[in-house]
Amino acid sequence: MSNTKAPTDATQRDRILRIAAGLFAARGYNAVGMAELGDAVELGRGALYHHIRSKEDLLYDISRGYIADLAAHAKEVVASDRPAAERLAEIGDYLIHRIAARQAELTVCFREVQALTGERRDEVMALHAQYEGAWKRVLQDGERSGVFRPYDPIVLKGLLGMYFYSYLWLKPSGRTGPAAIAGRFNEMALKALAAR
Repeated sequence: MSNTKAPTDATQRDRILRIAAGLFAARGYNAVGMAELGDAVELGRGALYHHIRSKEDLLYDISRGYIADLAAHAKEVVASDRPAAERLAEIGDYLIHRIAARQAELTVCFREVQALTGERRDEVMALHAQYEGAWKRVLQDGERSGVFRPYDPIVLKGLLGMYFYSYLWLKPSGRTGPAAIAGRFNEMALKALAAR
C-alpha cells in the first residue's frame, strides 16, 4: 500500500492555477485552450471541471490574487508614519520580490487582465487602481514633507512601468538577484523624485 496521499481539492486547484499561469504567461491567455490545459495538468475534462468552472475563472483567480496581495501590502506600508522614501523603497522591494517569486502569475496579472470581462474585470481593475493609489499617496506625502518634487501623474506612470515591466526580463536565479534589482530601481526612483 502506497504512503502517497492524493492531493486535496485545494492543493489540486493550486497546482492547476500554477500550471495555467505558466501556460498563459508563455503563450498568452487567448492562445491556451482547455484541452491543452487539461493535458498540462494531467486531468481529463470532467476532473478538470471539478476544480474550475471556466478558463476565465483561472485568469480571474490568478489576476485578482496577486494584485490584491500587492494592494494590501502597499496599503499597510502607506499607512505607516515612516518617511516617504522608506515607504516607497519597501513597496518597490516587495513588488520586485513578488515578481521574482511568482513571475508567471505576475506576468498574467499585468499582461492579461484586459481579457477579463464584466464585474470581474471591474474588480481587478479597481485593485490595480488601489495599488497605483498607494504609490500616489507616498509620492504626495513626500512632496508635502519637502523630500519629493511636486506630484506628477506621468512620473508615477513611468515609475510603475519601470517596476512592473521587469516581469519581461527579470531572471530570479540570474546573476543580478531581485534584491539588487529592487535596490537599483529604488535608487533611480528616489533620484527622479528628489526635490530640486
